Amino acid sequence: MKLCGHTMGTPEKDIYEAISFFGELGLDGIEVRCADNGQMDLETIGDDEVARIAEHARAAGVAVACLTPYYRDFSSPEATEATLAGYRRTCEIAQALDCGLVRAISSNRPADGPERQGFVDAAVAGTRRAGDIAAEYGVRLAVETHSGQLTFSAAESAEFIAAVDHPAVGVLWDCYWTYVADEISVPEALEILGDRIIHVHAKNIKYDADGERQTTLLDDGLLDWCEIVAGLKSIGYEGYISDEYEKFWRPQLPEPEVGMKRNAAVLRGCMDGGQR
Repeated sequence: MKLCGHTMGTPEKDIYEAISFFGELGLDGIEVRCADNGQMDLETIGDDEVARIAEHARAAGVAVACLTPYYRDFSSPEATEATLAGYRRTCEIAQALDCGLVRAISSNRPADGPERQGFVDAAVAGTRRAGDIAAEYGVRLAVETHSGQLTFSAAESAEFIAAVDHPAVGVLWDCYWTYVADEISVPEALEILGDRIIHVHAKNIKYDADGERQTTLLDDGLLDWCEIVAGLKSIGYEGYISDEYEKFWRPQLPEPEVGMKRNAAVLRGCMDGGQR
């Protein structure tokens, strides 16, 4: 397994600063938040800038592990074509960066009702077409487990990926969210998802006195990251664990120089066979 940092944890750093910082932390790679307020705006970035980023990453010894855009709308033929165009540009950029993964979103979760199945079917068909695009560029799509989406729980994620049934499409396992979805154990989640997992997000969770959910450092929450790492090893997972340090959304978290450094040490200790 390899470690990468997510630029959600470095909102005050540009892409070059984030790459250098992750190199200083000794991380193997970087996952890039791709949005107009992220480190890479896929709608405006030019090929020359992509080439400069690739060169900087090579010089820093940091691989571009994953690009993380926000395309998700399969609600109409027009929306689907726009979403697929976004995926095509993302995969083109990923190829130029020698990046093998693009984060994908199954689509926003629809309300229950007679139109729900049609919505799900459109998302499955659209994601399958996105998988065709990814395969053209030698890239895989990692569909995230996340609240508010069709792939919230481990079971929903496995069902969605099975329906898509494309070799270039797998699961981005965020066990924070599969825990929130149904509080199943790590072994249960891994049994459900198995070798569908092609990327992993790392964060931890606890609840305050009012029962409100809080994101925490990796060694300060309900999830045992050494158990998670051991479980991933047991199924032969060899991809990245990405520290999705949520500083962008939760500015109260310690600065990345403190929090991400600590998280990296926790994950390295777990990979070396440590116990919580």
